[in-house]
Amino acid sequence: MSPRTLVARIDDALVGQLQETAGLWSFRYSEAWLSAPGRFALSPALPLQPEPIADGASSRPVQWYFDNLLPEEGQRTLLAKDARIDVADAFSLLTWYGAESAGSLTLSPPDAAPEQRAVLHPLTDAALSERIRQLPRAPLTRAAVKRMSLAGAQHKLAVVFQDDALFEPSGAFASAHILKPDHPDQDYPHSVANEWFVMQLAQALGLEVPAVHRRYVPEPVFLIERFDRVREDSPEGAIWRRRHAIDACQLLGMDRSFKYAQGSIERLAELARMCRSPAVARTRLLNWLIFNVLTGNSDAHLKNLSFLVGPAGIQLALHYDMLSVGVYDSRAFGKQGWPEHTTLAWPILDATRFSQVDRGLILQAARELGINRSTADRVLAQQRDRILTTAETLYRQFDNDASRRLQTKPELGPTLAGESRCLRAVIHTVIKEMVVRLAGKT
Repeated sequence: MSPRTLVARIDDALVGQLQETAGLWSFRYSEAWLSAPGRFALSPALPLQPEPIADGASSRPVQWYFDNLLPEEGQRTLLAKDARIDVADAFSLLTWYGAESAGSLTLSPPDAAPEQRAVLHPLTDAALSERIRQLPRAPLTRAAVKRMSLAGAQHKLAVVFQDDALFEPSGAFASAHILKPDHPDQDYPHSVANEWFVMQLAQALGLEVPAVHRRYVPEPVFLIERFDRVREDSPEGAIWRRRHAIDACQLLGMDRSFKYAQGSIERLAELARMCRSPAVARTRLLNWLIFNVLTGNSDAHLKNLSFLVGPAGIQLALHYDMLSVGVYDSRAFGKQGWPEHTTLAWPILDATRFSQVDRGLILQAARELGINRSTADRVLAQQRDRILTTAETLYRQFDNDASRRLQTKPELGPTLAGESRCLRAVIHTVIKEMVVRLAGKT
């Protein structure tokens, strides 16, 4: 059987060749990349070397790395169906959707025509609204100018958001933002407002996160700046250069299926040790852990941590995909599960549910991370003692913004009312509960 081949690039630089033969994958760095002054390994599992890195029967670092670039769950199934590709054929999916993916790499067949001139195409609210209404029958990318693959389980679209307008990139033009509509599952309503609020709250509390935005087309959409992009201004206008980023599964050299099962405090400590400034990474990871507990983020798995990779080493990237999933287990949404039956994404030491987390557990987890008690107590207090008042201030800003929007778009009334109820539940049901729990038991 002849091998299938894809060429991997970062912007204009040829990084290497990806091949698949009889179900086994291999990757070989190009001579140009190996001799480049700014060279770096794509991940620790794919070290810089002139020889091909080949998968075996049980250990498959190459396939696991590149498979992690693809969407998961129903989103992968939908993209495969739209391209008429077997959902299990990851290599064909990368061939079809590799022109714009998570991180810096672009993938294309060796005989692919040179990319067209970099152009931005306007994406009107009406056109985007039509695509959202077609979900889940058709992916958001069906009518996109460029075929693209973004990791994760939600519907996403890679865009550029500038001057209060949306654009789709084509040719060599890199996207600068990720767009997500409300979650299609009825069990997770108002996810756009939820994620926007929690991310804004994280920024206000000092966590390092990208800028986020909301837009109504009239369906709500969430926009987040890509941390794996660097803006460059030129006489022709702004362009975005790709910056290499990998998620924790890629950094650890594991398959995406382990994103929950392999999560643990020990894994966080291992990830911190792999960074060029372990002490900085440890403190940021503790902040991330505490914030997810306080906001009821029960989906904080390993693929929701990313790292920037370059010649100087590895560093923790900005945080993303943070929202209060736990609120959907509460009475505000007709459930009785919060917090007694709401499970953590992975155990924090011996705790598996939010109701089992208290101050003592967080301090013990910090010790396992390598952070002393006084530092951990200070980090915890900085969030716990400020989060309620900060959240209430942010909610007032949301409420004032909603009033302004209703003056020009009264049809948004039901949507904004539902979002308001969701955010009040996040504050008064989830955050208040966890503030009390993290104040007790030393």
